Amino acid sequence: MPKKTLAAGIALALTAAGCANSGGGAADSLKIGYFQGAVAGPEAVVAANDDLASAIPGRIELRPIDSGVAGMAQLRAGAFPVVSGVGNPPFVGAFTSGTDVRVVFAESLDQSGLAVHDNIKSPADLTKVGVLVGSTLDFQLRGWLKEQNLTGKVEIASFASEAAEAAAWKAGKIDAVFISQAFLLELKRHGARVLVSSTEIAEKGYAAVNLLAVTSSYIRQKPEVVQQLVCQISKAQTLVKGPDGEKYIRPAARFLGVKPEDSVEATKGYPYIPAAEETSWLKGPDGTAASGRLVKNFRLTAEFLVAQGRAESVPSTEQIAEHVDPTFWDKAQAGGCK
Repeated sequence: MPKKTLAAGIALALTAAGCANSGGGAADSLKIGYFQGAVAGPEAVVAANDDLASAIPGRIELRPIDSGVAGMAQLRAGAFPVVSGVGNPPFVGAFTSGTDVRVVFAESLDQSGLAVHDNIKSPADLTKVGVLVGSTLDFQLRGWLKEQNLTGKVEIASFASEAAEAAAWKAGKIDAVFISQAFLLELKRHGARVLVSSTEIAEKGYAAVNLLAVTSSYIRQKPEVVQQLVCQISKAQTLVKGPDGEKYIRPAARFLGVKPEDSVEATKGYPYIPAAEETSWLKGPDGTAASGRLVKNFRLTAEFLVAQGRAESVPSTEQIAEHVDPTFWDKAQAGGCK
């Protein structure tokens, strides 16, 4: 979710035991692609805490991924049926290229910002901005530049890693960098100032949304598992923000490759979407996904992907809405959780 900075040296899948299904036999495992890093994603919190994991039929197996694009490719190849924390560009890129996948829950917004040197006082002062190519941050930056009427006036330097763009900023090769929270904190220690945050850009419609995505085939085969996964993911996000949040975050650190105290600090300030706002992302006032915030966001995302040459065309609103499934959240709100 970035939050997506990988911890060095963690390469093997980690597993967490839930309980057997209600029939008493050995239940199938539920494999989930997830991101490691300082922030405890809700999937890691669920897997690490038996009181949450036991509500999901089967055994949770967390499989590390290093990018949203790679995660969606692995999902399509059958490595796992679920990805947690995938951003909107990889998700939209996947379904526009034929992957039959749906969003069942909107987890969080990216916590990032445009770090600038002291000589940059306003957007008009920008000349060259670095960003991770093809990422949710790339999508947000280009949307913001469009809003500022700076498209074509500011050079965008595309980087293959955030570490590389941070180094370029420190060396003075670029005057700004739109970068995730983990690197942003480091750049602030080197004198960076945040000109605009990802939250502010999201208000313009260019939100970097981290999603819980499930293949349509798995939804058809295991709707009861998906239902309880949505329930427990939502519960985990609420718990980590509560007074006992540390109790739930610390055990999850073993899946993240960081110290528990670092995970506690990063997670408590992370912008998970509040439960009260979840419905508006999945569907609109008329009760359909087509009028929800996600579909509108995905349309803008598709326009970005077409401009990048990573998608052939922008799907219709109806086609996009087919990849947003609010029914599991609706049932959770109607008492469908264990």
